[in-house]
Amino acid sequence: MQSPSAAVARWPRVLRFLASGGLATLVHWLCMYGLIATGTDARLATAIGATVGLLLNYAGQYRFAFRSSMPHRLTFPRYLTSAGVAWILNLAAFSALYAGSANAVLAQGVATAAVTLANYALAERFVFRGATGNEG
Repeated sequence: MQSPSAAVARWPRVLRFLASGGLATLVHWLCMYGLIATGTDARLATAIGATVGLLLNYAGQYRFAFRSSMPHRLTFPRYLTSAGVAWILNLAAFSALYAGSANAVLAQGVATAAVTLANYALAERFVFRGATGNEG
C-alpha cells in the first residue's frame, strides 16, 4: 500500500492521462464526423478516426502524461497490447452491463469509466514501467 503523500503526488499524472485520452477521443469523433460528412462509410470513418485517436493518445501518454524517455520500440508494442486488452475489457463490460440493464448509454458510461481505470493501471505498470522521468 502506498503512502497518502505518494497517492497525492500521482494526481498530476492522472490528470494529464485523462486530458490526453479526452483529446484523443475528441479527435477520433471529429475525424469520424468529418469523414461521414464527406460521404465516407460510417464503419470506415470510425475505423480511421479510432486509428488517429489511438496514435494521438500514444503520443500524448508518452510525452505528456508519463513523460517517458524509453525507446518507442519498447513502449509502442506494449501500448498496442494494452489497447487490445482495453478493447476486450470494454466489450466484456458493455455486454454484461447491457444484458442486465438494456440501457446502452448507461452500460457504455460505466464500461468507459472502468476501462479508463484499467488503462491507467496498464499504462503505469506495463506500458511505461521503467521509464525515467515518468514520476509526478
